[in-house]
Amino acid sequence: MLRRCAAAIVMVGALVAPASATAAAKTVSPQDETYLTTAIAGDRFEIQGGTMAAGKTGNAAVKTLAQRLVSDHSKSLKQALAVARRLGIKAPNKPDPPMQWELRITASLAGADFDRWWSDLEVQDHKQDIAEATTEKRAGSNATIKNLAAQEIPTLRTHLKLAEEALAAS
Repeated sequence: MLRRCAAAIVMVGALVAPASATAAAKTVSPQDETYLTTAIAGDRFEIQGGTMAAGKTGNAAVKTLAQRLVSDHSKSLKQALAVARRLGIKAPNKPDPPMQWELRITASLAGADFDRWWSDLEVQDHKQDIAEATTEKRAGSNATIKNLAAQEIPTLRTHLKLAEEALAAS
């Protein structure tokens, strides 16, 4: 009797868990979900690009930027993935196709051409990231995702400054 009761509790728990994850996902607006999944894809892009840049460049400013991006976006990715799991949002496991294309183009370059291209890419990317995070902070509806965006803005501004310095040194 106890075994059947325990088995029934496990089965009910298994049925209820996905339903509660689905319910949690429904409390997230399309804007919030898009911001979170884009941020996760962007973190993956920055980690891959930063790793590539750290290995390809001889420019100290570019290397500093690359190492900082890998470190900070690894932390950001971990936090964003935890939020996505908690809210039942499917997280992308790689950068978006346009980001992948940018990584392929960047990988084909070398020397000063690489340094200039990649640094400029990071300047433009971080301007866009700051705008997206600011919009989410202001207009998002999910407090957890809004807070995540707000926490990212100072780091993204630091990255933009480092990218501008790397571009100037290229």
